[in-house]
Amino acid sequence: MYNFGAVKIIIIGSGLAGIAIAERFIAAHCDVTVWTNTTQASSTGIATGMYNPVVFRRLNLSWMVEDLLPEMHSFFSSLEEKLAISLKGPIDFARRIPSDDYHHLWETRRSEPSYSTFIGPILNGYGSVKHAGMVDCSLLKTQYEQYLLSNHRLIDRPFSFDELSFKDGQVCLAEGDYDLAVFCDGPYAVQNPYFNWLPFNLCQGEWITLQTDAPLTKRVLNNKVNIIPMGENRYKLSSSYSWKTLDWQPHDEAKEELLKGFEELFDVPYTLVEHRAALRPTVSDRRPYLGRHPEYASLAIFNGLGSKGVMLAPYFSQHLASHLLDGTPLLPEVDIKRHLKRFHRSKEG
Repeated sequence: MYNFGAVKIIIIGSGLAGIAIAERFIAAHCDVTVWTNTTQASSTGIATGMYNPVVFRRLNLSWMVEDLLPEMHSFFSSLEEKLAISLKGPIDFARRIPSDDYHHLWETRRSEPSYSTFIGPILNGYGSVKHAGMVDCSLLKTQYEQYLLSNHRLIDRPFSFDELSFKDGQVCLAEGDYDLAVFCDGPYAVQNPYFNWLPFNLCQGEWITLQTDAPLTKRVLNNKVNIIPMGENRYKLSSSYSWKTLDWQPHDEAKEELLKGFEELFDVPYTLVEHRAALRPTVSDRRPYLGRHPEYASLAIFNGLGSKGVMLAPYFSQHLASHLLDGTPLLPEVDIKRHLKRFHRSKEG
């Protein structure tokens, strides 16, 4: 076991993954520095931050939801206390029931004990979802970076792999030598020469904000997209999914997709207020990427959180920290060793 206080760790990235793993290492009394570039586009910086325990397409529960939710609430509550801010809150959330078949499936699921905790009754064509909520990811990112800066734990400039080398089992950078470097570089991981062999499946997500003349709903409604009341007759439509365009730029095709979901429910005039886009670090099997590099043990990765990041990051940051500090085995579903053949093929090529 490490003498944790002597372990120097550099974390590359200050999005949701970087913040979560930094907190775990700081709690273990490691010497932690976070390297970020605050001028670079960030998925966390504009993420909607909604958590929802139900997968609507086939009406299943989110993977490991009964383990993830308690850890998520504990983690963000501790950050709220630490940073003296309000980050998290529940939402009144309802799913539109689009057909008789879906109505029957909903009621069937609701009769099962494991589902009834999360799926409520249908009323006026909408099924209620329990234990959903929002995390203010933008506020979290800005406030946590300020905390790091105030505690002399932040390096804010572009990261260059040309500066990275190895000596005596350590990672050497211009700012110093570290026992461990953990890459939490989100969608930029596809440009990471040490981990680009992992099969990332980047996805562009877009959301828009509308202004209406009169109030429409106090609940978050899901009808292909989420219609989220923001107050003062403003509504966020979130979010689209595209695997074709990966450029961080808003596109009319996504806007039309989002508006279609809105207009199926509300035939009212509106004004477009804002349209934003970001890349999600999604992966082919929808399970995060955790673990040490197969060749360089002083390098590790925490990535692939996708659209469920606020639920996944707290639990799996602790899981990864326990692995890296104590040697606790990783779950096979999240261990990057599941793609070890790809790594060996990349070396052969």
